[in-house]
Order: sequence, then C-alpha cells, then structure tokens
Amino acid sequence: MGLKPVLKSLSFFELVLIVSTVQFSGCSENTPQNINDPVEEYECGWNGIDDIEFLDSLSCPDELELLAGSPLVPVASEVKSIKTVYEISSRKMYYISSKHFQLHYDFCKEVSGYQGSHSDFNSEQYSSGTQRLYYLASVNYYKSSGTYTMEFYVGDQISSEGVSTVYDKIVKTAYFGKKLRFFPNSSNFKEIAAKLPGIPTVSEKELYGSQRYQPCNTGEAYGYLRKIDISEIGSTYIGRHDIVLVDGLPVDIPVIAGIITTVFQTPLSHINVLSHNRGTPNMALKTAWDDPEISNCLDKLVHLTVTNDTFSIKNASITEAQAFWEKREPKQTITLECNDTVSGLFDVKELSIQSTPLVGAKAANLAEIAKITLDGDSMPIPEGAFAIPFYYYRQHINQNGIDKFIEGMLDDSLFSQNFLRRKKLLEDLRDTIINAPLDSRFVQLVEEKIRSVSDFNSIRFRSSTNAEDIEGFNGAGLYESFSAYRGDTKKTVSAAIKKVFAGLWTLRGFEERDYFKIDHDCVAMGILVHRSFPAEEVNGVAITQNIYNPFLGAYTINAQIKDISVVNPPAGFTADQLLFHTGVTDPFTDPVIEYITHSNVNEGMPVMSDDELVSLARWLNAIHNYYYFRYYRDKVLSVYQFAMDVEFKLDHPGRKLYIKQARPY
Repeated sequence: MGLKPVLKSLSFFELVLIVSTVQFSGCSENTPQNINDPVEEYECGWNGIDDIEFLDSLSCPDELELLAGSPLVPVASEVKSIKTVYEISSRKMYYISSKHFQLHYDFCKEVSGYQGSHSDFNSEQYSSGTQRLYYLASVNYYKSSGTYTMEFYVGDQISSEGVSTVYDKIVKTAYFGKKLRFFPNSSNFKEIAAKLPGIPTVSEKELYGSQRYQPCNTGEAYGYLRKIDISEIGSTYIGRHDIVLVDGLPVDIPVIAGIITTVFQTPLSHINVLSHNRGTPNMALKTAWDDPEISNCLDKLVHLTVTNDTFSIKNASITEAQAFWEKREPKQTITLECNDTVSGLFDVKELSIQSTPLVGAKAANLAEIAKITLDGDSMPIPEGAFAIPFYYYRQHINQNGIDKFIEGMLDDSLFSQNFLRRKKLLEDLRDTIINAPLDSRFVQLVEEKIRSVSDFNSIRFRSSTNAEDIEGFNGAGLYESFSAYRGDTKKTVSAAIKKVFAGLWTLRGFEERDYFKIDHDCVAMGILVHRSFPAEEVNGVAITQNIYNPFLGAYTINAQIKDISVVNPPAGFTADQLLFHTGVTDPFTDPVIEYITHSNVNEGMPVMSDDELVSLARWLNAIHNYYYFRYYRDKVLSVYQFAMDVEFKLDHPGRKLYIKQARPY
C-alpha cells in the first residue's frame, strides 16, 4: 500500500476516537446520530494501530475515518473530507491525513519535494500552465445520504482531462470507487462536467437536500429545554435561560440560551444573525420535534453543544449552569451617548459615522458609505436620503407626557419580574406613542423636505437608533421601518414617523437591550428617510467574508427575487446562497462563483447574473476596505477577520443596484 513509515502507535483511547461514529449524547442512553451505510465487508490494509500520514489507496472505511477531517468550506454537516494529491509525472495518487497536513501545500512541500513558496504553489498548482505538477482535489463522504464525491477548489483551472484523470484514479484506488460522483461546484466545473458525460455528477440540491442536521451558529449553552409550537412564539414567556425547540422558523425570538428549529435556515436569516450577535448556539434538526432522545431532555436543565459536524444534549447540574451564566452574561451597565438637543433635518452629505449620537447608527452608516467612490462613481444609495435626529423623538415623548409613562414603567418592580405585565405595558406604551399627536410644524418640515429632494411617491421611514451597530451590540432586526405614500390618507408621513418612534419599545428590542445592560433612559430613535422600493427585482444581504472559512477569501451573498425576504423568508422559500470568491487571480474579470443553494421560486435560474454579482462584489470590496482601514484596523487582527453586513437591492426598471445599508458584522 505504500505506507509512510510509522510515526507513533495510537493508544486504545485515541483509536476509539478515530474509528467510532458520532454519537448523540442524550438525556438517557446514547444513540447514534448519523445514518450509516449498510455493513459491507472490506479487507483493510491499515493494521488499526499505526498512525499514518498518507496512503496510496483507501481499502476500507476505517482508513477513511483515520485520514479524514472537515471540509475546507464546511457548508454541510456530517461530512468527512480527505485531501488528495495526484502527482502528474509519476501518476501516483496520495490520500493525505488531515491531522498531519492541513493544506495540500503542506503535503507537497514536506513529502513530494515541492520547492516553491506557498504563494508560488497557489499560483502554479491551480493554474492551467505548464508549471503545474499536481492535480489537487478532495474526496468527501456525506454521511446523511451515503454519498461519496470528488470536489475541486472552485478557482482551480484544471482541464477536463485532468478532472477525468483524477476521477479514474480514485475509482481504481478507493473501496467506494463505483459510488463516486463528481460535484461541479461552480459554473466552470458545470461546463467541464457537460464535456464528461461518462462521469456521474451530483447537484447542490441532491447533496444538501438530504441533510438532516444543520449547524447555524456553533457554540455551547446551559438552559432549560422547552418545546414550543411556532404559533405560540410571541405569546408564551420564554426566559433567557431557556433553550427552545420550535417546529419551524420563527420570525423573531427573545433573548434565550439557544434554539433548535425543525427547518433549515439561511446563514443570514434574522434568527441566525441574532444568535451570532448574542453568541448563542443555533441549530436545525429536521427530526427534532419527535426525536425520542430529545424528548427525554424536555423541561430539564441541559448542556447543549453545537459543532460543525454534530451536536450533543446532556443533563447538567445547576452548579455548572450558574458558573457558565456568571461567566458569559453581561454585567456592566452601558450608557450610550445621546444628543437630543439639535433640531433640523440633515442631508446624508452633512453626516458621518460620528453622527450616530445625533441621528442613530443606520443613518450615520449610510452617510458614511455615501462618501465612497469607485472609478469615479458615487456609492449607489437610495435617492432623497436624509435623517431626522433624536430631537423630534424626545420632543414627541416629552410634549405628550409619555416620558412620565416610561419613567413609571421602568420603576415598576412587577414590570421587571413579570413577563406578561412587561409585555402589556410595552404594548400600552407603543399605542400611546402612536395615538399621541405629532407636532404639526415638524410634520410640515418633513413633508417639505421630501418634496425638495425627490419625486418618488413612496417614501421609507427607517428606524435609526443609538442602540445598534455599537461595539458588543449589533441590534440587527430589533426595530421596525414603515412606508408613507403621497396622497394616501392612511399611510401618511405622520403615521409612519410615530410607528417608527413606537418601535423603540418593542418587546424584542427592550429584552435585547435589557440583557446587554443598556441604560434605557439614554436610548433614542432617529429616522433615516429615502425613497422606497415597491417594484424591486431583487433583495439581498451580503457579508464581506467567507462565513464558512474566513481565511478562504470570499463574500457570502444571499439573494432572492422581488420582495420575498432573505432574512425572514416565508415557510418553504429558499434563496440563492453563494460564495463570490475573492482569493482568485482576478475575481472581478474572471469571477468564480460557488452556489450553495438556488432560489426555488426563480424557475431554476440564478437570481442575479454574473455581471450583476461582479458589480455588487466591487462595491462590497470598496465598503470592506474603507471601514477596515479607517475604523477597525487597530481593533481586529487582520482584514480577513473583519467583515461588513450589507443590504442591497436591484430595482425596476433596469435592475439598478442600490446599497441600502452597511454595518459591521
């Protein structure tokens, strides 16, 4: 088998860890979590003891388990991945140990004798040039479906002949050879697959559709496991020390210890963004609602751990839980800067990121990105944008005596102790804010401003507070926005403004601020105003980072047609999820786009064209670099660990790109 000399012998304990299947640590007896292939007989060349760096063939599942690690881009769960190196000159295939060699380069340098630098390796060994010495691939085993795939780095310029050579070699040297399927994970590889009809392929839908478990936000938590019907979310008290199992994907969730949904989520969904911001585990398990092992944990204090490959739930003691909560939960009161003494309306050109204490973070961030240009073009922000400062929120609250209501509510001991009373008083407060008269001179000022800056009939009033987009508190999705229409007697400017003001006191907004110990007395609501998009062609969210592997350069983009929400999709709707790779030679001229899922409401076509994605990616790159080098260079370790969260639209007619919002991720 061409084994490399033994480095060491494994202990019995280490051997068990390597060859055992993943287990679900339940609240009763453990049961296997994964679906395994039917038992087949294989003659294994590995003796079950020696620690192996590489093999020239895979003769049994134990050898796969020995060498495998996690995929470079862990999009799916329950996947075992082995890197392979095909040496072109010798026609030898190497299956390499992930434990010993993190990268293909590491193996080629240490074992195969490659002499160049890592940079040289990347430019030569993924190219179509004559200096190429290796064909580099991965063999992935998807346990939930029992599928074996051959996959290449999406930016690899390997020829169709190279793909065919690697496929044939794996078929001949691996025990699963006849089951092997090629996964063409980019438009380039789909073209290659079309030229190789003799090689069976597998699609994203086939590959990921069989997944049973999805880790959305990894981590651990202690809490009381509660099973709550999705129809009762919002009306049932849920505590911050609860781990919630819900049959579906709720639009919103209060501060909790963790969440398990029975439907898969997009990485940029509202629920997952909240989990990311709070640092709480979030997972989906399609069978969780009726799973007997999970049922044994209900209403018990448990320790939940969510990892990329698996999860565990096990009984916990109150001592363990209290120690965890004490260490993790915020303790220091945060007092925010709030300038509510300056009146007047502000064009975005008059504002900057430093204007957050005056107009709120959403307006300040839009004003900041409006300063960015690209090849002489201005940032494509919505037309007619201006900001209403905190002054008018405070005026409305004080003129109508609502400040006394708020003061009494916050001083009410039952308000802080009783969920139902807290929910009722916040509802009463919002109703009071909406029903109170708005200063007529202020309304006239806003209406005149709208007429002076644009001819659009539909105007969006967007919440912009000082309690969002701050260090340690993202606040995404906590506050609501509303539209007004010229000539409409119901959807008036006054009604939209008051609804936005009232949105500062939603239950979810209050609970989130309260958990993070933000002083409610210093919080205020400003408003960002601009034209709305009633005829949008595409809406989407992008993170200027590869959220699956930050060190493999890519932008994570979710896009959907029309106004079907990406962050809060209706049940059964799937958006385009893709990685726009930036680590390739020229990403904006020769783009490498890796689709994870496709929209299920766009007739099988991508939501955005390659040209549209390139245009978006160029602006994402400009925003990312602008914020990092001006404001975050000294706060994070590298430009790769920093990311921006950007909302965008393509509007009718002409599918013009608009950047609607940008905030640190």
